[in-house]
Amino acid sequence: MCKTVLVVCASLLFTSSIASAGGRSILSDKVWHHDMQKAHQIAINEGKPMLIVFGASWCKFCTKLEKETLTNPRMAQYISQNFVPVHLDLDKEKKIGKILGVKSLPCTVVLSPEADLLGKIVGYKSVEAMQAQLQQALKTQNVLRQASQKKRNFK
Repeated sequence: MCKTVLVVCASLLFTSSIASAGGRSILSDKVWHHDMQKAHQIAINEGKPMLIVFGASWCKFCTKLEKETLTNPRMAQYISQNFVPVHLDLDKEKKIGKILGVKSLPCTVVLSPEADLLGKIVGYKSVEAMQAQLQQALKTQNVLRQASQKKRNFK
């Protein structure tokens, strides 16, 4: 069931072109993607998971997450080295938010290039707390890759 949801999600995510957040986010457009199709292609090419941050212009904790956590130089470097960062406005991307189970904001979803759910972080997090949860998502990706390798070796 979970795999089916992810496949449906992946098809919707990667076949639609997502419009820009309209400059409302303080996150740099040079680093943060707003087009899921492009972000997915980069994730595949680089073998990095996608870090999808859902926010909204009216959400105070979304702004706090952006200002205090995501733009922190140490966190920004960690994200750019390990993830393909995507910022989506939930008001504009309700369908994707629904598929990924976003029920409150801010919400961060980590997907592998194959659209496996690696982690979900709900609410505002400090730099330290966010980094710890993102490290856990990377560990989950490594476990999935190892399992996939073993499965191929048995065939």
